[in-house]
Amino acid sequence: MKELNKDIILANLPENRVNLEIYNEIHSTNELSREKDVKNDFNLIIAQKQTLGRGRQGKNWYSPNNGNIYMSISTEIPLNYAPESLITGIICANVLSNHLKKEHIRLKWPNDIVLDNKKVGGILVEKEHLKDKTKTVIGIGINFRIDSKETWWGDLSKFNIDHLRDIIIAEITSGIINAYDNENKRWISQWQKYCIHMNKKVKIIHNDNFSEDGIFENIDEHGCAVLKTESGTKIFNSGEISIKGVY
Repeated sequence: MKELNKDIILANLPENRVNLEIYNEIHSTNELSREKDVKNDFNLIIAQKQTLGRGRQGKNWYSPNNGNIYMSISTEIPLNYAPESLITGIICANVLSNHLKKEHIRLKWPNDIVLDNKKVGGILVEKEHLKDKTKTVIGIGINFRIDSKETWWGDLSKFNIDHLRDIIIAEITSGIINAYDNENKRWISQWQKYCIHMNKKVKIIHNDNFSEDGIFENIDEHGCAVLKTESGTKIFNSGEISIKGVY
């Protein structure tokens, strides 16, 4: 398995903005990012393998040493104009689509990266509230190759872009830095372009004990899901979406 190349990644990042650490194996890039102080403007922690990778709501993220991307970016700079998870989804979709040369990549609210109706990546945003500031940790996992037994997941193996892993990591990181430096006023329409369930019937599952069926109409300026139901329009700020024929 090709090792991560620190020199290639740093050469494609903005100079003096990122403190980069690479590990062969750690428990979780997000957990380590939460433990470490931010140096420069951003910390970037990458692992070849995670033993306790996590997704949203505490779900496990299968993280073998298969040449996948397991990375976390942390910063104390605020992002005030949009949710970090949706902005990061747009950036990941843009970067991957540029390398795949076709519009295969889709996004599923609030944090899934989808290919051929299967989840190939996910985003986990966590915040640490300190005395006079807030640390934001953005975790990103993208499957380049998975074990054949993991049929629920998807991956990017058919595109043979494993050799571009370092470049893709750098481009995603640079995109996130740019999103902090420059307000993206078109983020809602950009997210809509990639959304796999826009104007489709979905089920939103909230806190595992409540669900609502309806038509996914849009996201609002806060990144909340706007659902048209039989009893009227409802707004959801969290939850999981289920789509017939997808997952």
